[in-house]
Amino acid sequence: MNQLIPTNEIKEKFEAISLNDDNIVHCEINLNDGTIKDIQRLDICYDEIALNTVNNELCFSVKDKNVINFHRINLKTFNQIHAITLNLNNYFSSEELKEESHYSKLIYLNHQYLLYFITKRAIKYAQPFYQYIFLVNTTTGEIKILNPILPIGDNLLRLDILKNIYLSNNNHFLLLKTGRIQAFEKQSMYKKVDLKNPYYDHLESIYLIEVSSLIDQQNFDNAKSIALLNYSRTSDKLRYEKNILSYVLSDFNINNQELVKHDLLVGKVSKFQDDQLIQDYLNYEVEIEPSYYHYISNLFKQEKSESFILIDDELVFDLKLDKIS
Repeated sequence: MNQLIPTNEIKEKFEAISLNDDNIVHCEINLNDGTIKDIQRLDICYDEIALNTVNNELCFSVKDKNVINFHRINLKTFNQIHAITLNLNNYFSSEELKEESHYSKLIYLNHQYLLYFITKRAIKYAQPFYQYIFLVNTTTGEIKILNPILPIGDNLLRLDILKNIYLSNNNHFLLLKTGRIQAFEKQSMYKKVDLKNPYYDHLESIYLIEVSSLIDQQNFDNAKSIALLNYSRTSDKLRYEKNILSYVLSDFNINNQELVKHDLLVGKVSKFQDDQLIQDYLNYEVEIEPSYYHYISNLFKQEKSESFILIDDELVFDLKLDKIS
């Protein structure tokens, strides 16, 4: 099924990138009449994508045997640039390279730099998820392995969530979260934890790092710790909106929950323990009705030729659209 990622505000008519296994399409959607029209199209079997609507760029990777090719597309012109090539033979053993599959994540930083996380080994208990983090300079062709160590003792090879966030003063940060474990899993683990040998991924960390600092220093030494949570605490529904970073913090030791809000612009932290407020926050995806929802609900009921998944940050909707020329 096609994914639709908006490149501007979703309203009656908006533009989006349509992603399928073998093409990338810049298109225009009309939610009122339920149609989708191709503006520009690129037929290619891509591996990972990184869309940045602030800079009107789409970056993607293409795997060809043991080589990863990185490309950039300007969303206005749709001109494709083959930026740089990463040869996996230089980093992985022959045994690892025998496996066709791999896990990877591509992160857009700016017009010059990308981050690329990759592993070629099977997921295994007590080892980090990724093997390498590469800083890719698409202007000079330089590729550098980054030290994954974070301040206060965590490791970014354990990456769970990574997002670009922009404050209202135009400061550009990466939001980093480690610990590939969900809140309910961690609560279950807590009940039977061996304090001398806790589950490897028991540690969750939330960090912020300024993108300019990451590029200048080419390490994560300047990452600021927002939360460091061991086996007895967990975070849920990490969300950023309008300078505010929010999440629900659960402490299993005292059976307590609180909604934590960091105002990143002024550096203020607020905590709320109101049960209803916390429940409303956790049910955000279920309860919210965005301004365009009445269009979505109508299209869901109609018989249309093609199905799409519309992804608007944390909100996901199924809809059907007719293609027009």
